[in-house]
Amino acid sequence: MTIVGQGMATTPVYVLVHPDGRAEWGERISVAEAELGPHGIGRAFLSDGARLRIATSDCALVLPDVYAPNPYAAAMLAHVAGFPAEAAPETRGPVILFGWDPNNEWDSTRPFTGDERGLITEALGVAGCTVGS
Repeated sequence: MTIVGQGMATTPVYVLVHPDGRAEWGERISVAEAELGPHGIGRAFLSDGARLRIATSDCALVLPDVYAPNPYAAAMLAHVAGFPAEAAPETRGPVILFGWDPNNEWDSTRPFTGDERGLITEALGVAGCTVGS
């Protein structure tokens, strides 16, 4: 998937999944991070050795009255990681999956590879997400 905007084509570096199932691709992680809420950002690797990372509100699990359950993100992440959705840990609030580059000193992101985009697109479909731009 290539996103075209402001006269140039870019390749997404993240996908943001909202608790209502809406998913958005984007190229500036700061835009997605602003959706996570006011309680800080927690990051983790999708799996051992993965070049994909997850970002969510640092307090999403301890503030269940503030952050709605996000079964869509849980199912999508499980599919991408290669395990059954029922084995996914609890996920709350908006969740970002992004391409990680430890050598990018600016924001640690990298564009998704074609294979990653294909797998993530498939996972969004399996999870029942509604995909926007």
